[in-house]
Formats: sequence, structure tokens, C-alpha cells
Amino acid sequence: MASPADSPPRDNQSLDQSALSGVAWASAAKLSTQVLAWASTIIVARILNPSDFGLMTMATVFLGVVMMLSEFGVGSAVVTLRELAPEKLYQLNSISLLLGLGGTLVTVLMAYPLGLFFRAPELPPVLMVVGLTFLISSFQIVPAAMLRRELRFRTLALIDIGRGLLMPTVTLIGALLGLRYWALALGTVAGAVATMVFTLYCRRIAFARPRLTGLREVLHFSRDVLVSRLAYIIYQDGDFAVAGRRLGQAAVGDYSLAWTLATSPIEKLTLVLSDVTPGLFSAVQNDRPALRRYFLNLSEILCIATFPAAVGLALVSIDLVAVVLGPKWVGAGPPLALLALYAGARSVTGLFGHLFIATRETRFMMWISITGAVCLLTGFIVGSNWGTAGIAAAWLLIHPSISVCAFTRVRRVLDLSGIQYLKALRLGLDGSAAMALAVLAFQTFLASTWSPGLRLIASMLVGAAVFGLTSWLLHRARLREILDWLTRVRRGGTPAAEPA
Repeated sequence: MASPADSPPRDNQSLDQSALSGVAWASAAKLSTQVLAWASTIIVARILNPSDFGLMTMATVFLGVVMMLSEFGVGSAVVTLRELAPEKLYQLNSISLLLGLGGTLVTVLMAYPLGLFFRAPELPPVLMVVGLTFLISSFQIVPAAMLRRELRFRTLALIDIGRGLLMPTVTLIGALLGLRYWALALGTVAGAVATMVFTLYCRRIAFARPRLTGLREVLHFSRDVLVSRLAYIIYQDGDFAVAGRRLGQAAVGDYSLAWTLATSPIEKLTLVLSDVTPGLFSAVQNDRPALRRYFLNLSEILCIATFPAAVGLALVSIDLVAVVLGPKWVGAGPPLALLALYAGARSVTGLFGHLFIATRETRFMMWISITGAVCLLTGFIVGSNWGTAGIAAAWLLIHPSISVCAFTRVRRVLDLSGIQYLKALRLGLDGSAAMALAVLAFQTFLASTWSPGLRLIASMLVGAAVFGLTSWLLHRARLREILDWLTRVRRGGTPAAEPA
């Protein structure tokens, strides 16, 4: 992290307090809904079949692309381009609504051709129903972006809690009623409706007739963000498309559940900061020292929060699937281990995109995303020759190389050295490395003949103990420094030696 010499000036103290409050509220929202989401996913997985999850995954591949098209990067433009006049915000709100309507219509038109492509006759009606979420979500794109720009993190957290409670509840009820894949589809629609209603209750934006000539700068910015996100969706969902096309519905069901288990707990942690980061980076976009400080601080938080969870999940993946999900999901074990490791690395590099948007480096972000799409999609196709594990391995082999390329621009933008960045990650890396060695040795030499359930519990205890002990022995001064800083900021004092 940065040195104490980089301590925030007094006029940044309120921003520190807003950021800390935002993290606290977002954490409360994610954690309060994660238990219900995980419990619901496990129960639903026991009720439904891999083919039901596979069908919904096939729908998600197409819907992700359309969602990016219908949003058009408008939300990011509203958060970043703080100079936008109210009249332009009203016009962007109208554009969002029109794009959402277009997304729903495109989904209806493409439903049956996609059913033929995936050889899934049940897919078209599911697509048509879930496609309504584009129109529903379009009403809240600009209002939600304004909440982020205004740093109203408490409001955003409460909205997230409402959505997080309703969506898994509807899905679980549908599964118990025997609705099969319709339970997953209805849960998705219910989540979109809840988000729209809660957002519009908290923040409303008027509509105005769009005048494209006056929105030229906004549309150029949005175009770069849109292309970047389209490329991201291509490789983010490309693995599901390749698995569905080449390996079959049951295999993509295994892979989909492995993806959910590997990324869901990590995403809950990263989304905590993703709710805060755009508004925070936008607020200091013209103050490079402050931007560098927040980037390093957030990187450190993400690393210590996600790396041990990702590595631990990879180490116990086989036993976890056997004990929690049962024998019918045995195919999810190998890809789960690989995807968990990838998810840990992605959690940290996800900050790069927020930084590029805040500093208006959207053209570079667009090209690095296109490069990633080409390389990863090729990797998925080649990896599919080794089944779902081969597709998962493509993530782990290719994505880090793309991230290294992106980091070269991060260094230039922030005037940041690789040593500074690595130092920021050590708090999470050191303990995770020691934990991995200890758990592997324990599983190999002591618990190889134990039952999966006993080995799972013992491995988790060993891993947690080794990580905690290593982190305390190597970094106890740093941990105390962070706790002291958190206490001062929470009380409104001067953070003279901030945690960077």
C-alpha cells in the first residue's frame, strides 16, 4: 500500500467516512442475503436436475448480451460525467427506456432461433418471459446511477437487501411447487421487479425527448463502455455457450452450478466494493494521489477478503460436492476447483475496469476487452475437448495474462510501481499460500482415508487456523494499523496514518 506520507488531506476525510459507511452498508446487505441465497441454491439444486440449470444457463448466455446493449453504458456515463446538466439526464433516462423496450423485443424475436441453435425446445418461452427484465430494468438505470454518484450507499444497500430476499424466495417456492426451470426464470423476473420498484421509490428522474446532437460526448463515452462490456459478456458467457453446444445440457448444468458455487461467495464480497467504487473513483477522478490511495486500499481489502475464500474452496471442492450436493452432481467437482482459483484472481483485477472508466480510459478498456474475448473464446473451444474441467482451465490459464496487460495501463494512469501493487496484495497472498500448503499436506498425509464429510470439516478448520496464524505473525503491525484507521474514520477523527 501507499506510505503514511500519502495520508488523505482533511478535505478527503468526509469521503473516507462515506466510503467506509458505504462498505459497511454494502457488506451488511450482501452478507444478510448470502445465507439465504446459498441455502436456496443448495435446496433448489437438490430438487431440480442439471438439465434445468443448463436450460436457464443457455438463456443467460443470450440475455447477457442483450442486457449490455439495452443499457448502452448509460449508467457508467451518468456516474463518471459529473458535469452533465439535468436536462441531459432526463434525455438519457428516455434513451434507457427505449433501449430496454428494444431489448425485450429482440429477445422475443430471437427466442425460437436460439431454441433451435441449442437444440432445446423448452428454451423459447423461458427467454420470452425473462426478456421482460430488460424493459423492467430500464426504468431504474439512470436513477440507480444517480444514487451511486451521490454516494447514497445506505439506500443502495437496502435496495439490494430487498432484491436479495425476494429473488431466492421466489425461486425456492417455484422449485417446491414443481415448476422446474420456470422457478429459476420467475426468480430472475421477481428480482428485476423488486430492484425497479425500490429504486424508483428512492430516486426518480424525469423523462425528456432525446436530442442526440447534444449528447455526442456522452454517447461516445457510452459506446466505448458498451463495446467493452459486450466483449466481456462474450467471454464471460462464452464458456456456457461452448459447453452447451459441445458438451450437452447436463454438462452445462454441472458447469453452471460449479460456476455459481465458485463465484457467488466471491462476487458477494467484490460487489460490496463494486457498489462503492464507481462513485468513489468518480469523486476523486481529478486527484491522482487520492485515486491511487483508494485503488491500493481497495485492492488490499479485496485480496484479504477473497483470496483465502477462493483458495480454500478450491482445496475442498471435491469433498464439498460429495457431501453437500450428492452423487448426481459429481461432475461439478473438477471445474469448481479451477473456477474458485480464477474467481479469487478476478476479484482483484475487477478494479481495473472501474479505474479505466473513472479516468476516461475507455478506449483502452474497449480494446483489452476485445482481446480478452478473442483469446478466451478460443481457449474455451480448445478446452472443451477435455470436458468442463478443460473449459474452466482456460479461465485460469488465459485470464491472468490479459490482466497483466491491463495492469500496464493502470501503472501509467496512477504512476504506480509493480512493487507497490504487490505489497498491497501481500496481506492476502501470504496467508493463502501457507494455508494451501498446510491443507494439501493434511489431506495427502493424514486424511486421505477419512470420510468426505470429516475431511471437509477438518480441512476447513486447518485452513482457517493456518491462514489466521500466518497473517498475524507476518502482518500484525499492518492489521493493527488498519484497525486504528477504521476506528479514527468511524469516529470522525483525523486519519493521520491512514491504512495505505
